[in-house]
Amino acid sequence: MVSYELDADARMASVSFQSAGMGEVFARSPWALLVHRACSPTGRVLYIFLTAGPGPAARGGMGRVVHLAVPRDESAAGLAHVCEAFRAFNPAWEQTRVLLVGPDLPDPVALGQAFPAAEVRLSAFHVCKHLQQQVQQLGLEGRTERLILSTLQSTARAPTESSRRETHRLLHALLPPPLLPRVHTHWLLADKIWATHGETSWGDSSDYFKELETVTSGLSRVFSAELFLETCIASLAKYYQSTCSLFIPSSPAVKVEATEHPEEDSDEGVNRRAEEHIRQSLSDICVEPAARLCLSELAVVQKSVQLIGSREDTVSVQILEDAHTVGQEGLGRCTCHFNETLQLPCRHIQAVLNSERKTLQPEMVGKQWWKENDDGQARRGCADALLEDLESSWDEARDKFLAVSSLTAEISRLLACCSAEEFERRCCTLRALADSWIGPYVQVKL
Repeated sequence: MVSYELDADARMASVSFQSAGMGEVFARSPWALLVHRACSPTGRVLYIFLTAGPGPAARGGMGRVVHLAVPRDESAAGLAHVCEAFRAFNPAWEQTRVLLVGPDLPDPVALGQAFPAAEVRLSAFHVCKHLQQQVQQLGLEGRTERLILSTLQSTARAPTESSRRETHRLLHALLPPPLLPRVHTHWLLADKIWATHGETSWGDSSDYFKELETVTSGLSRVFSAELFLETCIASLAKYYQSTCSLFIPSSPAVKVEATEHPEEDSDEGVNRRAEEHIRQSLSDICVEPAARLCLSELAVVQKSVQLIGSREDTVSVQILEDAHTVGQEGLGRCTCHFNETLQLPCRHIQAVLNSERKTLQPEMVGKQWWKENDDGQARRGCADALLEDLESSWDEARDKFLAVSSLTAEISRLLACCSAEEFERRCCTLRALADSWIGPYVQVKL
């Protein structure tokens, strides 16, 4: 599921992404959400929403990720739009009672307003990261820095009241007093931060922090490597999917769940059946080479991230960076070159068919591609000639001939669709162009 906004130049300005698997994870554990903020060199900010529940996460920690969002900006309105998309994707949002955030979040109030039943608290994970980063940036003597970082690491493993107080005492003893406010040592004594960590019985804190660090740093790295938001969200989705696929379910709990929910009832099974229906309808309606062309378009759809937004009379389809519009009525027309030129269902039409679980209809295909005429006779002629062009090997002379033929046909169409005055004006212009290009000494027949 994808929700996005476009700017004045029709480029993506904000986006929220969530897979079906992410939604299932949140539906099972909606009580506590951890929000991680990652910045890119271009100034964009990625918000990673993760479940903060008990027990180890599936798929190596990536199973904690439930939502990814890049706001237009970090104003209250921008963050409110992100939260609105999250709530639209997750009906269980009303059950969220705790929002765990980092100290670098610019407007935690906006998040709190979006989840009125939840309390916004500092995350123990982010507090530990903040303390470590601040100590590393102070330029302390090597032995002192190692001692403090080792103590902080031990506190993260077992954040008891006594260990936190001892770490607080050590920091005040080793750090110059003017630097203490910058480190925020008082967070070590804030019982609410660490009580949240203990109340949920998360088990081994060290493993939990390692999971969060691995997941957030991996997604942050992918996010920082992309310049454009369109390719960025596609890369994040592929990284999430590839990372999850590395971990094979092996625990008894996972095996029981897989047995209770057969593959046929999963989103993957439903999508596969939808693909098979499209393939069968192509085979039933189109001549075999035309079906192959459409199947190549469908293959692109399945390997890409599809951003589909519905309006009253159109469906906006965006595959990576190619944005085109499919007419709602009949789903037979698209603004892309493939559909306009060949009158065959392009990847954008097939994306809509796939998402709406629909099959191909004869009216979506130009009649020249049908297996039979209206009277049931086998069709030959123009489709065979076009297929010969499409399937033939490349030849420079043939390529020039096809280009000239296409241009001639387009000029003829334009001349036939205008008034008499416009026809004369266009003919005179064409005459002048032909004479200046080839030479007035050659009589060019128009």
